[in-house]
Amino acid sequence: MKKGTKQYSILKLKCPRCQIGNLFNNPGLFVYKDILEMPDKCPHCKQDFKIEPGFYSAALWISYPIVLATFIPLVILGFSLDSIHGFFKFIYPLLILFSFMLQIPLMRLARAILLNMTIDYTAKW
Repeated sequence: MKKGTKQYSILKLKCPRCQIGNLFNNPGLFVYKDILEMPDKCPHCKQDFKIEPGFYSAALWISYPIVLATFIPLVILGFSLDSIHGFFKFIYPLLILFSFMLQIPLMRLARAILLNMTIDYTAKW
């Protein structure tokens, strides 16, 4: 991943403007404490992350299609478990648990995508 791209900023959860400061107080995708706690401004370039009240509710519209793309195949697989080999009957509950564990990183990525749709990278901020 090359710095200066939207992909870098989204996957590394960095500020979309400078790509140095962290978007969240606890960096990383798999965090289970203060999941959506964000600083008011980027610690490096002072970009405001609290753009307007209710801004991050739009992140739900970003994560919704991703959740559908994950759960629809799992539901179809669940209905066809009677005709599937026994190994998949054992793996299916593990897939469901894994998909629930991905909800936290998905919420964080959806916020990063939303900010990157709004704010562009600037080399000289």
